[in-house]
Amino acid sequence: MASFAEHIEHAKKNIRLLNLVNNSHNSFWDWQTTVSYYISVHLVNAHLAQCADLHYRSHEDVRHAINPFNSLATCKLPETAYLAYMNLQLLSRRSRYLVSDKTENMTTEACFTSDKHFAKAVRHLDTLMSFMKSKYPDIEFEINTIDCDRIKGDSLSYYKHNKAA
Repeated sequence: MASFAEHIEHAKKNIRLLNLVNNSHNSFWDWQTTVSYYISVHLVNAHLAQCADLHYRSHEDVRHAINPFNSLATCKLPETAYLAYMNLQLLSRRSRYLVSDKTENMTTEACFTSDKHFAKAVRHLDTLMSFMKSKYPDIEFEINTIDCDRIKGDSLSYYKHNKAA
């Protein structure tokens, strides 16, 4: 199974991909949102590998292991990081299957991903990256510039609005 360092390196590789897509084809909000989620998958898997040498194959098992509301969770995340991860999962699901990211909204219409959803994904990803940096101070994340007007004015740690765009 992949180690902590291998998961972190894969997350960083996906961050570079997100930057590449955003800087060259930034209208692909669905793909950018999905890549944001897969960055978070590797960050959480790195946490699980470091926390208890755990390696899960299903999203459900991961959710149980990191859930701060589950008394049996082995590697609980703080509530904000957990909710950021779960929201990224829902946003990615919206992007991949054209379904609502809100569980109470069961519409029969296709739900497309826009810059609004990508901005939410960036905020959630930033929250998760901030948790990882605070928990594992040796991790180095670069500050990324993103072409998405909806994050303009946000106070994020690892993502800034690309003012030149």
